[in-house]
Amino acid sequence: MKQLETLSIVAPGFYGLNTQESGVTLSPNFAQVAENVVIDKYSRLGARKGWVMQTTSGSIELDNDFIRFMLEHVNADDTLDILSAGNNKIFSGGVGEVLTDITPALYTITSNDWSGANLNDTTILVQTGHEPLIYNSVSSPVLQTITDYTSLTQNYGVAFPDGVIAAWGRYWSFTKNAVYWSTDIADSAFPAFNGGSSGSLNIASILPDNTDDIESIASHNNLLVIFCRHHIVIYNGADNPLSDSFALQDIIVGVGCIAHKSVQNTGADLIFLSDTGVRSLGRLIQEKSLPMRDLTKNIRDDFLDTVNAELGEYGSLKSVASTYSEINAFYLISFPSIQTVYCLDMRSALEDGSSRVTVWSQYPAHSFLRLRNQELLVGKINGIGKYIGYTDNSLTYRVRYFSHYLDFNAPTTNKIIKKISATVLGGSNQQFTIKVGTNYSSSYLSYPFILQAGSIDEYNISEYPAYSEFKGVVADFASIPVSTIPGEAYMTLDDNSVYQWDGSEWQDVTATWQDTFTLVDYSEFSKGVVLENIKSSVGGTGTTVQVGFESDVDGAEVSVQRLDIYIKTGRMD
Repeated sequence: MKQLETLSIVAPGFYGLNTQESGVTLSPNFAQVAENVVIDKYSRLGARKGWVMQTTSGSIELDNDFIRFMLEHVNADDTLDILSAGNNKIFSGGVGEVLTDITPALYTITSNDWSGANLNDTTILVQTGHEPLIYNSVSSPVLQTITDYTSLTQNYGVAFPDGVIAAWGRYWSFTKNAVYWSTDIADSAFPAFNGGSSGSLNIASILPDNTDDIESIASHNNLLVIFCRHHIVIYNGADNPLSDSFALQDIIVGVGCIAHKSVQNTGADLIFLSDTGVRSLGRLIQEKSLPMRDLTKNIRDDFLDTVNAELGEYGSLKSVASTYSEINAFYLISFPSIQTVYCLDMRSALEDGSSRVTVWSQYPAHSFLRLRNQELLVGKINGIGKYIGYTDNSLTYRVRYFSHYLDFNAPTTNKIIKKISATVLGGSNQQFTIKVGTNYSSSYLSYPFILQAGSIDEYNISEYPAYSEFKGVVADFASIPVSTIPGEAYMTLDDNSVYQWDGSEWQDVTATWQDTFTLVDYSEFSKGVVLENIKSSVGGTGTTVQVGFESDVDGAEVSVQRLDIYIKTGRMD
């Protein structure tokens, strides 16, 4: 009798989505479908968190519109105010508060594409075709035009700015072809774009073809990065823009930013949306020999289809929203017209420099706000939500994963699928369905289970231990990220080795780690998170095999540690 052959997928979907390459040639750690999931800190594919409404009013103020802009204002006494916008109004009020309309009297708002920045007890709000506004919680009124607040005419005249940032003790704004900087915080006229150390820069003359539109600006170390649609212009010495050190450093031709609100500074990098996908600029700035990283190259065609759908629906990409969350280690970019968010894992890149990407479907998000306490807020219909828990404001949501088609290195041999097992964490009393398909068919056999409630100790935790030293699983030794913390460890999938950083180099501790590493305290799993081994006899015959799972998340996290597929081989097809 033939022995069963086994294909084990440890951490299924760990590499994220890949819809660009042929399925049977890919690593089984890539996914064809990875929906409403994230890659967690243990390198498992798990359910994203849900959201809960935080504001206590909004239906009247917003009239079923979304919160389309948010900003955290820091007062002089270090207290915080949340400013937001929607329904052509500007509001104060955040977590546990009502939305209060603070739009200045006789000020007409025709759009909600605001950009904002906070500095020295003030917040500036700008958008195309609108005079900038200044918020100060102790002023009367708290929100005024910049002309009323400063009693000065601004350098840009009536060519009102399109966007703004705060950097080096002053505000920086931009129009289509010019950058303006305000007086600095030491100037009594701050935040005026007039007099003192204020100034402007017209970039048209330094562009190769003398024409391009500025889409966004950002600060990175001591550099002012000006993102045009087809160029990136970099100035050095921006901490003192009136000195000779403020000078052109570089012009990158042929790539630019196409969505103002896609730009995010991660501290070590700048992430932005170009016309070929999401890209990373930081390493290019630091080391000129390195190419610019294309973070979405593994899903390029699907991703650009989404960009074009957003452009077709709204006529521009002003509605695109993004955020970077340190605590969640992801970059999110939202396309509200089709209720789709792409989640790029930022813990470590794949070998080709791209990110591990998953998709959140049916997730309308018109704005994001990362708070100083690292909580993440989301602009929702009629109010502000928080990224927390495992329901979408009390509603369930579905997670889905499908592998690529697998041929077990025998493309012409029929495979008879006999059994599938899955190691699942969480999902107490929730349905979990294993899916099996063959020969590229869109019809799947389904095998539903109800995940059991109970203590994690019921499920032989010693078989699946976790240790505090482990920071993740990577493809091979070359994929281990740079570490600066002695004691951190990674496991490599190609040979199941374990390497630990000793402060100067990686040590192979494969033979000793189980005796020396610290077992995690499992008290964090005491609230219904369980580890369960699901096994099922299944059917299906074909030269290629696809497996997956679906689950409706209803109050408890769900993640999958391992999938095992057992087959018998038959005759050649």
